[in-house]
Amino acid sequence: MNQCKKFILFYITIVFCLGLFACKGENGDNEIIAKVGNVNLSREEMRARMEWEGMRPEQESEFIDRWINRELLSQEAKRLGLDKSESAELLMELGMVEKEYLIQKLLDKTYAQSIQITEEEIQSYYDKNIDLFCVNEDQVRVMHILTETKEEADLALQEIRAGKPFDQVARERSIGILRERGGDMGFIRREDVINQVERVAFGTKEGGVSAVFESDYGFHIVKVIKKLSAGEAKDLADVRSEILQQLQVRKERSVYYDLLFRLQNSTEVQINVPKDVQESRDSVDVSIVP
Repeated sequence: MNQCKKFILFYITIVFCLGLFACKGENGDNEIIAKVGNVNLSREEMRARMEWEGMRPEQESEFIDRWINRELLSQEAKRLGLDKSESAELLMELGMVEKEYLIQKLLDKTYAQSIQITEEEIQSYYDKNIDLFCVNEDQVRVMHILTETKEEADLALQEIRAGKPFDQVARERSIGILRERGGDMGFIRREDVINQVERVAFGTKEGGVSAVFESDYGFHIVKVIKKLSAGEAKDLADVRSEILQQLQVRKERSVYYDLLFRLQNSTEVQINVPKDVQESRDSVDVSIVP
């Protein structure tokens, strides 16, 4: 059912956007790039959907293949009458998801208008909670490049030694899962990585770039950004995003309950339930948690 709700939410969001597609398509690029039966996929719609899903332009082929598969399955479901056999359930699901969508839009807007986090607040949180950022064992912050062949790794290392930024080379040449982050693995412990990476990462000096080395996964290059010994604290720059998230969650919770309290006191709310049910209800917190 959760998967169903996610799909319905996706559907609702796209429907809201289709009006924009139609208006834009009259004067813009409305090229049809795929068709299943009588259903077309325009380039404008594809771009908007890809942006909404967080897909990159080079993933167009992947998106088109997935769109075709979904459309084939959807049309087959309609051919079998499945869109009619459970219409009441579908309408209920759509209604529930629409409410969730609108609630989230309201909260996003309220948070954006009400929440600001200053650098002073971040620094204060770091200073007061410095013990939270101390490491219990040796750690290193590592950037990593993985290639299929030694030739590719040698070319990557040559570019790095010629002055090209490590993160740029990682994005262009690495096949590792962190390539979009410039190969940044963050802080790692010895047990977090394979033996070959562990030995080189912990054996390379701070700021150093390793030679090419091999493992069962391919050919590697690592750059050590920072080393920490047990008991040392991570720098503020290394934990800033973590602190920002903590402060954001705190403020969102406060703003959420302020909003709910205001609405409860400005809107007539009636509850018609038996007395014993009401007494049971009064004994628990029934507020919606964000």
